[in-house]
Amino acid sequence: MAHNEDGVRQLVRQIELTDHENLHIVLGMVKDKAIGKVLGLLPPQAAYYFTKANIPRALPETELAQQAFAAGLKGHAYPSVAEALEAARSHARAQDLIVVCGSVFVVAEV
Repeated sequence: MAHNEDGVRQLVRQIELTDHENLHIVLGMVKDKAIGKVLGLLPPQAAYYFTKANIPRALPETELAQQAFAAGLKGHAYPSVAEALEAARSHARAQDLIVVCGSVFVVAEV
């Protein structure tokens, strides 16, 4: 899920061990996490699909995207997890890796 610093470190290690060409990350967070610290640990070379889970605690995708851009991450914002995942799937090739992470609520919607 990678919603905190330890989780992101573990996720990044696993990504590094996984054979892939391009990396696509569908990411959504809740408002009460250390978002800046988490964003600073994510791989900058990935294509990001910023989104939000359908819960009141979700950080709006546009706010997440703004914070991510400030941290050097590039991508687009999507109003739903389904739309973000569909965009990632449409851009990914067979050799690419799609990772869904952040809030457990985002992962649950997938």
